[in-house]
Formats: sequence, structure tokens, C-alpha cells
Amino acid sequence: MKGYLFFDIDGTLVDSPRSNEIEDDVRDLLKKARENGYGCFIASGRNRKGIERYMGDDFDGYVYADGAGIELTGCEPVFFPIEEELVRKLEDIVMRQYHGNFCPWSKDWGYASGVTFDLFCGYAGISPDADDVEKQMAEKAGLKRLSEREPDEPILSCDVEFPSYIEENDFMEHLDERLEYISTSASYGRGGICTGEVTARGVTKGSGARQLVAMLGGDMKDTYAFGDSMNDAMILNEVQHGICMGNGAEELKAIADYVTDEINQGGIEKAMKHYKII
Repeated sequence: MKGYLFFDIDGTLVDSPRSNEIEDDVRDLLKKARENGYGCFIASGRNRKGIERYMGDDFDGYVYADGAGIELTGCEPVFFPIEEELVRKLEDIVMRQYHGNFCPWSKDWGYASGVTFDLFCGYAGISPDADDVEKQMAEKAGLKRLSEREPDEPILSCDVEFPSYIEENDFMEHLDERLEYISTSASYGRGGICTGEVTARGVTKGSGARQLVAMLGGDMKDTYAFGDSMNDAMILNEVQHGICMGNGAEELKAIADYVTDEINQGGIEKAMKHYKII
């Protein structure tokens, strides 16, 4: 491959929460890049179930659950789960000590506490008061209630939500050294909710990209990453060319090598042309 292009989903490939679909013009850009010798890869905070709708001919591989899952097309995935003891500890700290919300993600399922479950219902366009809401959410979003999680199911990442930045800052100050945390409050479509994502220590989108390129025998000097949220910071720092969307977090723009236009203003196309990918 001539180069390796990594794309975040929400706010980069997809204009969420308005839509869950990659627009045809973006698919055409991916096709052109691949025809020109570049590999195209998803790099998402979602779990595997959450990216399934995008898996197919547009992409050559996937980094998901913030780097805790790595998969090349046609190959078995590689996982880097969080220790079960730490998952239980996280749940207790976030929900009982900080009175927040908690959602651990396995490869195929998410398990959300009450308020977070209702929030995801809204994203999925399902009423939380529907008689069959649990069935609909399991089928449509791969999400169950936190009480349904089996303790032996490997957890790749955890979404956490805090009442305010006071609790989040205290959480970060006392974070177990075996864990990694990134705030996603500035993510596209979050609306100011104080949220973050937790993985095992050293597991990030950046580490996932590096491992995937190594699996292909490539060189990191030929890598590009497109993102909008601070959970993209690690991969933008890891690749040779870090690209922030115009709708991205100001903090991410500050560390990006190139700031392109917004998602709905041809941001991906302009960046690809800037780097002569297409």
C-alpha cells in the first residue's frame, strides 16, 4: 500500500446524530483513495457491533473500541480487554462514588445503566417507555441494560458519564494506573454532556493503528488519521499526518497537522486533495 488512512466515524465519516449513514460522495472518495493505492481503515470508539453496518468493500480493516479491537478484512480480530476486576471497580466508582452513569462494551454488546440506556434510546429513535424497548435496543443498537451483563464476558472499553467536570477531574486524578482515560465531552453531537472512555493502559486508537500497520508490514511514515473528538488525539499524534475536521474540538485542532473543513463542507475531500491522496 502507498499509505494508510484511518477514519473516525461520528463527526468525521458520519454526520451523527443526524444520520448513521456514510454519504455516497464520501464513499466515492474512499474508492478513489483505494484505487490510488491507499488502504482505508475505520478507527472508532464504537465496539464491533457498532461498526458492523460500515464493514465491507469500502474498508480494508478496522480499529474499534478505542484500539481494544483490531481486525483486518478476512482475518481473526485481536482483542485487548480490561481486567474484570477493574471493570467492577470502575462501575462502583463511577456510579456510587461519583453518582454517574456507566456503560461497558464487549465485542458485540453494550450494557448501559439507566440514564445512559435512555440516552441511547434517543439516539436510536426508540421511546424508552416502549413495551418492547429492551428487545428493540438489543436488535437495533446492540445495547442491553447493565444488570444483564455476565461477569465473565470480556470488556473492551467503558463509556462513563459524570454529573460535572468536578467529578471527572477527581476521577482522572485517582485513575488506576492499569487504565487509560480520555474525555469525550467535546465530541460531535454530545451537547456538553460530561463523558469519557476507558480502556486498558496503553490501549488507544493510536496503538491500534500502529499495530494494524505493523500487521500489514507498513511504515508509520505513510499514515494519515481523520478525526474530530479528543478520543482521536492519540491517533492524530501517532500517525504522520493528523487531520482534524472543521467541526472538531478546538483542543484537537491545536494538535492536528492539518485542519480541514467541516463534515458537511467537503472536509474529507479537501484534506485528501491537500495531501494529494486523490
